Amino acid sequence: MSSHSPTRPLWQFSLQGLLVLTTLIAVALAVVSGHLSIRVLTHYCFLIFAVGPWFAYLMSECLPVASPQLRTAAANMILLVLFVVTLKLAETVVQTNGSGPIALVVALAAALLWTPQYM
Repeated sequence: MSSHSPTRPLWQFSLQGLLVLTTLIAVALAVVSGHLSIRVLTHYCFLIFAVGPWFAYLMSECLPVASPQLRTAAANMILLVLFVVTLKLAETVVQTNGSGPIALVVALAAALLWTPQYM
């Protein structure tokens, strides 16, 4: 009796994955066409940042990678990129007139929002 693991299709699309992909394409097209300001893009980034681990997991599940370890590594890289992009957008938009570095605020938000999603 041989145990065969089910083969993973080249692109595994789920409804949630397609929703995430559609959202990313819509935001990218809005930025390219000039209909989306940097301030609105920052707000969208904050919304995605709030559900960061879930977003990264969905994005990694859409990748054509068979190994679960590689998908987990890809999700962690997506999460890191999300953190850096949010940090840079927040530094650009949010004025830090004496309120301290915005990096502490974003790092604290990541700790408070992402820790319960990992447990």
